[in-house]
Amino acid sequence: MKKFHFASLCLFLLATIFLTSCKDLFLRFKYQTIECQDNSFGLKKISIKKDSVGSLADVQFGDIYHKIEISKNNNQIIKLENEDLDIEIEIQKDKDLVDVRLRNIIKKLNCSKSTFRM
Repeated sequence: MKKFHFASLCLFLLATIFLTSCKDLFLRFKYQTIECQDNSFGLKKISIKKDSVGSLADVQFGDIYHKIEISKNNNQIIKLENEDLDIEIEIQKDKDLVDVRLRNIIKKLNCSKSTFRM
């Protein structure tokens, strides 16, 4: 009886460690919003529903929304690119900085990030 109790306790501890180490195990969806301070580009908000390469992000310039494709996603940045608008946006994951290149103008913007997880 003690062997069974010890084995079930070990199994319970291993399962608990496994489940707590996987933060996205039961994640249904994640929605990330980046809101920028007033800037000369008029960039207000970036909304990312799905952050895989090829997905589209909603980018708000003033009152106009554009869908811009995610071209790169790694541990440091998420990069959005649109050749028609001639724009590149690099969102740094570990800082509240967003690098924007619009035509031949390059700026670093201070933006706040929030993530909704369910």
